[in-house]
Amino acid sequence: MDWYVRSQTGWGLRWILLGAFGILFYRARLRAGSWGSIPDSPEFWPLFVAALVLCLAIVVFTSMTVTVKDMEIEVSMGLDLFRKRIPISGISIVEEVRIPWHSVGIKKIPGGWLFSVAISGGVDLVMKKGGRFIIGCEDPAGLEAAIVDRMVSSPREG
Repeated sequence: MDWYVRSQTGWGLRWILLGAFGILFYRARLRAGSWGSIPDSPEFWPLFVAALVLCLAIVVFTSMTVTVKDMEIEVSMGLDLFRKRIPISGISIVEEVRIPWHSVGIKKIPGGWLFSVAISGGVDLVMKKGGRFIIGCEDPAGLEAAIVDRMVSSPREG
């Protein structure tokens, strides 16, 4: 059963990446000249490929869904290409935190990982066996309450 489900869109990051995509695509088009001369333009294809990579980043890294289930927390980004499952029984501390402006995406942080698509609040999960996960969300108090409720209700890990 799903106890908490929230999706979040990183609109700021999405607009920045869309702007960069537009600039790269426009520059690629200018370098190619007319549409008929695209295969002959050595500068078109690297710019076009970079624009496509940015388009993929827009799809993958600007939306995230957090689901608290009976026994685990599931964080999925984009079209479920990146998914992390965190067992609730392995969590020792849950704290509400603020995600700084420079920490958006999937990042390696000291002692663990950060998952966030926007500058917002989040929940810091400290694991019993070491390590931590910070999950960004628009409703950190609700996410923290759902996790704590599942920690109290779920069977303990030996």
